[in-house]
Amino acid sequence: MIRKIGVIGSGTMGFGIAFQFITNGMPVILQDINEESLQLAREKLKTYLKIFREEGTVFEDVDETIIARLTCTTNIEKLAECDLVIESATENLALKQKIFKQLDEVCAAHTILASNTSSLKLSEIVSHLDKRKDKVMLTHFFNPAHIVPLVELLKGPDTKQETYDEVDAFMKKMGKVTIEVRREVPGLVANRIQVALAREALALLEDGVVSEQDLESAIFAGPGFRFASSGLLKIMDFGGLDIWGIVLDQLQPVVESKVRSFNVIHDKTEQGNLGVKSSKGFFDYPGKGLDEYVIERDRSLIQQLKTFHKIQRGMEHA
Repeated sequence: MIRKIGVIGSGTMGFGIAFQFITNGMPVILQDINEESLQLAREKLKTYLKIFREEGTVFEDVDETIIARLTCTTNIEKLAECDLVIESATENLALKQKIFKQLDEVCAAHTILASNTSSLKLSEIVSHLDKRKDKVMLTHFFNPAHIVPLVELLKGPDTKQETYDEVDAFMKKMGKVTIEVRREVPGLVANRIQVALAREALALLEDGVVSEQDLESAIFAGPGFRFASSGLLKIMDFGGLDIWGIVLDQLQPVVESKVRSFNVIHDKTEQGNLGVKSSKGFFDYPGKGLDEYVIERDRSLIQQLKTFHKIQRGMEHA
């Protein structure tokens, strides 16, 4: 049974993963080699508890109780007695292999080890393990991890089904929506869909079919609006599979399908227009820093999460 969690990496993803667990009653040990990063995570925790409450989220416990569930450390050996450890370090294969090797040596025999990676192969990350190849998983959260419901789950080559079932049940208990990735493929599932959408959208933009603002509106007020309440397959069911079959036959030959480098991205990058963090990307972000814009976005996503939960409850009782 999973009673204590370890999270490695206190950056954006690691913080979000830890927040999700401690607000759902689980003690978490957050480990990072950088004490300054851990301190920022502590401060961020207080900020987001305040934001969630201001947006109408009701936690079962007071802030002091929730905060007390988080232990921060720079010592990886402190994770020895955790039941589940999720690695969320930098996307570097050698680093992740080193971390998993350390965890394999220091953690209790029953401990499940998981990685949050989506760009590296789990099979390669765990290839050097000696003791617990049957107890490794991929648990891929989406940024912001403490708001976006989805967690993609993937078994390693030797992972036991009971390990997968335990992690799956635990994530659902923690308020997450899980999917099983049945085969190890680059990018897993949701990121591949997102990249396919981005490729066609950028092609339309670069080929002069649509302006930046109208492209944003087309996605936000069109497919994105429907995606907020259902997935693609249900949208196809409502549209009629016969109709969708015709549309796919007609449009697949003409939509963007080749690998291409988009100047609309590279030109902005060379100019230093990197997005919100540089105050300019496709759009301008004046007068505020990155953190303020992120908080604005997250407030909106928290409201969206509340709507999502209402839809989920309605589906369960239908």
